[in-house]
Amino acid sequence: MNKKSKGFTLIELLITIAVMSTLVVIALPLYTKYVARSRQQEAKAQLMAVRQAQEIYKLQYGSYCLVATDLSGWKGTAGKYAMALTGASASTFSASATGNIDTDATSDVWTIDQDGNLLNTTNDVDN
Repeated sequence: MNKKSKGFTLIELLITIAVMSTLVVIALPLYTKYVARSRQQEAKAQLMAVRQAQEIYKLQYGSYCLVATDLSGWKGTAGKYAMALTGASASTFSASATGNIDTDATSDVWTIDQDGNLLNTTNDVDN
């Protein structure tokens, strides 16, 4: 009697699982870095919103704002980032965004000034 077998053998199944596991091990760090870079865009966008709100405040009151809650159009938080005004005077200001955007202990830190200079002082993605 000649039976034709249908289905997968145990060896074929184990090889498939091993190949899939290897692909996941290779792809997961790349995906994590991609997600972290996309989260950095949140910080940049919110810091640009801070700068815009500061410019509006300066037009109304003649100097930059020291207290974040006095700025209109800016909430103070952005997803994974904590936003803060770190200094202000009549002619200058700086604001920062700090957050842990991946699974390590390093925080990602961005700053912006009155001229719109964005600086990534601590890059959590490349650590």
